Amino acid sequence: MKNKRNIFWNVSVFALLFAALAVISIGCASADTIYVPEEGNQTIQQAVNNASEGDTIIVRDAYTGTKENIDVTVAYLTIQSENGSANCIVNALNSNDHVFDVQQNYVNVTGFTVENATKNDKAGIHLDSVEHCNISYTNASNNGCGIWLYYSSNNILTNNTANSNTRNGIYLSSSSNNTLTNNTASNNNGGICLSSSSNNTLTNNIMSENNYNFDVDGSILSHYTHSIDTSNLVDGEPIYYWIDQQNKEVPGDAGFVGLVNSTNITVKDLTLTNNQQGVLLAYTKNSRIERINASNNNWAGILLYSSSNNTLTNNTASNNIYGIYLQSSSNNNMLTNNTASSNTRYNIHLYYSSNNNLFYHNNLINNPNHNAYDTGTNQWNTSTVGNYYSDYTGSDNNSDGIGETSYPIPGGSSIDCFPLMHPWKEIPPLKGDLDGDFQITSTDAAIVLEIAVGSRPCTPETLAIADVSGDGRVSSLDALMILQMVT
Repeated sequence: MKNKRNIFWNVSVFALLFAALAVISIGCASADTIYVPEEGNQTIQQAVNNASEGDTIIVRDAYTGTKENIDVTVAYLTIQSENGSANCIVNALNSNDHVFDVQQNYVNVTGFTVENATKNDKAGIHLDSVEHCNISYTNASNNGCGIWLYYSSNNILTNNTANSNTRNGIYLSSSSNNTLTNNTASNNNGGICLSSSSNNTLTNNIMSENNYNFDVDGSILSHYTHSIDTSNLVDGEPIYYWIDQQNKEVPGDAGFVGLVNSTNITVKDLTLTNNQQGVLLAYTKNSRIERINASNNNWAGILLYSSSNNTLTNNTASNNIYGIYLQSSSNNNMLTNNTASSNTRYNIHLYYSSNNNLFYHNNLINNPNHNAYDTGTNQWNTSTVGNYYSDYTGSDNNSDGIGETSYPIPGGSSIDCFPLMHPWKEIPPLKGDLDGDFQITSTDAAIVLEIAVGSRPCTPETLAIADVSGDGRVSSLDALMILQMVT
């Protein structure tokens, strides 16, 4: 009986080993290398059609000059040039179709120049609803879009060049968890764009001389959540893309500023041009943007998206589509002393439930549509002064610099009750003018007395105005001196 059991065991083990070896041999046999051009595989598409999962297609230099559009319909496939992109050029046969349209997972494409998919936003390389693909060492230029990921996640783009495309160099649409490393995008309409995508990682990517270099957009917080460090450059300057940061100031060498879900950040004294937005605040609060020149951007000079309780002061936004844009419940922000001019759509735009924002001492100049457009409920003046609008046609009968009639803000029911007759120029505070009306009155003396007895707080700014005597403090002496000025 024991011998029978041993014989049965040995036979079973042998059968299992034989089956395993058979599977391995089949797997090895299926991993073929196919060369293009050769008999039966004159084009890459023929090779793809003849390939099986796990195969490698190597395209020789002699292929260059062949025109075709390739649909990659086999998974676990590697398609590579023999000697690099300079020696292997794939031209679109149909310019209204992608050069490579990758439709299966686990596909590697490396070492090609792909071009001339020029119509209707077609791409040199298009990833369509796929995962775990790797695109590398490829020159995707002179197409509608260089490399386009559409609903595609967990892919790698590395060491690619995307130049002179009529749309974007690299475009991610509804695509998440991808890694972009060491790519170059130049002389496109847009450099790298992340649209409605999440959790992508960008490192050492170079964007330059595009109509706009960099863009992140979306409709929910996760669409703005990416890992983008300062090794990414726009026209030679680093991208500062901060998430979940507090109590910091953006360095002065920034080329693009994006603040996401952050608090108490200061952005100041920067020139930010040639991106989709100069400054992007998304889900950010209690921050300050000041003395920024945000001009010649493709969308907005300064964009606040679902961002509240921020202060924008002394900024310039010109020659964008929108100068300053508050969108999607961006509430309770204060904008003062800003100049928005010659933006093609609106100088200031409030849209989609952005309410309770305060605007005064802003200059809105030379817009072909409307200097301001407000679909919400916002305040366009203080109790005494509003903003300057270059298209305001009212009169100033008493020569106080404020128009006699209000300025209606298009888009809703907001109005500026005290429009300025001339552009606002910031004037240094008048010593003793505590209520900011540019006059010295008994009201100012009363405010100083309140500060002196401690019933009103004294900030450093207030001290500079209230300390008329110059002794470094606020006292009844200062109130007396103000009253003497009045009389």
